[in-house]
Amino acid sequence: MLNQYLPWFQNIPWGNLLPWLLTFSLVAFVFSVFGVSIVLLRLPVDFLSNPAPSKSSKGHLNWLISKLGRNVLGAIFLIVGTIMLLTPGQGILSIVVGLMLLDFPGKQNLIRKILTKPTIFRAINRMRATAKYAPLHPHVKVQTQARG
Repeated sequence: MLNQYLPWFQNIPWGNLLPWLLTFSLVAFVFSVFGVSIVLLRLPVDFLSNPAPSKSSKGHLNWLISKLGRNVLGAIFLIVGTIMLLTPGQGILSIVVGLMLLDFPGKQNLIRKILTKPTIFRAINRMRATAKYAPLHPHVKVQTQARG
């Protein structure tokens, strides 16, 4: 079916890109379904209210490779998620996973703000329920007592 329209698309200046865009869109969709699911299902149920402390042994080669790998993977998720806002796929969830993998100041607050949006929060918990995982607990602000 696509073959009958291909000559018409090739006459358009960007027409030669169409097969590449379709292929990229399909690969990105499959990547997002599996990648996003894996990351979101592995989150602990108290992720939003009790972030895990940073465990790092700076200076080791494994730490450097791990940090570099996570940031590269996070950038890929971020770019692919941005593209998927215009193509089929889980664009917003891919962007969230990309942000979760990247290291930057204020990351936890930004991720909490995004994940606690009602539609995103419901989508994540629906995905977790389908896979028979416990739902994420909503973010609970910890009250600190004034010292007197």
